[in-house]
Amino acid sequence: MTVGEIAVIVLAAGTSSRLGRPKQMLPVSSVPLLSLTLDIARNWSHGPRVLVLGAHAEEIRSAVDSDGFDVAINPDFAAGQSTSLRTGLAALPETVSGAIVLLGDQPLVPRQLLTELAAQYNPSTDIAVRPHYADGPGNPVLLSCAIFAELMALTGDVGARNILRKHRDRIREIDWTRSPAPRDVDTEDDYAALLLDWSSLGAPDVPAFCQRCGAPMSLQERHARLRPVCPSCGFTWFADPKLSAVVVLEVGGKIVLHRRAMTPARGLWSLPGGFVDRGEDIESAARREVWEETGITITELTSLGIVSERGEVVVLAAYHASAPEQPLVKSSESLDIGAFDPDDLPPLAFHRDRRIIDLWRATR
Repeated sequence: MTVGEIAVIVLAAGTSSRLGRPKQMLPVSSVPLLSLTLDIARNWSHGPRVLVLGAHAEEIRSAVDSDGFDVAINPDFAAGQSTSLRTGLAALPETVSGAIVLLGDQPLVPRQLLTELAAQYNPSTDIAVRPHYADGPGNPVLLSCAIFAELMALTGDVGARNILRKHRDRIREIDWTRSPAPRDVDTEDDYAALLLDWSSLGAPDVPAFCQRCGAPMSLQERHARLRPVCPSCGFTWFADPKLSAVVVLEVGGKIVLHRRAMTPARGLWSLPGGFVDRGEDIESAARREVWEETGITITELTSLGIVSERGEVVVLAAYHASAPEQPLVKSSESLDIGAFDPDDLPPLAFHRDRRIIDLWRATR
């Protein structure tokens, strides 16, 4: 059996009518929600990646890093989800044997699930592959090229459900009952619940196996949010916040910023800073991060306070430091580095950068 290219299509063209504001732009851990969803498939190597936009397309494109994705604009987005699915499929080359459809408002889909969908797909027998969660079948779904023509004939605010029902005997389901279906965002209550989930599950170090007995962890609701729980021994894993030291560094009266080379917020500007190592005091971490990211050695630090936000994985200890004018040296994690007039700053990567700069302004 030979499997051709498998594409990923991210649907993010909706009007967010029930929410009343663009869900794609909702801040989660200081970046737009859609950016986190795109990160799930950003390194997908099995075929093309397509992002479908419609409502608020220009605003979204200016704020969300779509690097690595072909952006397809759906001019008929108001007519419903079928138009976005058709737009995504029309953007694919004929070489693909299937396409994984990922919803733009589901940033907690595990990356490994996409790989598992592709690994289980048999194009000679399957018209779709989908996960079966603890609460039933759900998204994302891998759709075979064998039904692309039927999908292209869809109209109205419908997805592939009716076509999948028609071919139910050729749908392969993979066991993902260790987790509930990923939450999507349609209302403010959904958004608040997603932020709680993200606080527990958005960090990259969520364990796959129990630290006590070694059994695979599942996701269950514990203490008002979704958490990794061992179904064998009952152990619940609690995610501690990450502590980062961030510095408003003045050089010759200007603020030093670096342009991020990594996701999230690749290509946008941020204050120098980074995680505090275990056993390292916070001020030493601030000095180390400034030197690593700018090439400048600082001694005196003034505390600006602690910054944390709902849904954030990171808690920030903010400082101010000054240094004389000197050459800046960017790190390997930066695309560029520069010193900017405080009243004329470039687009900042995170909302927290703006908050910390505002704290600094209040001390001037």
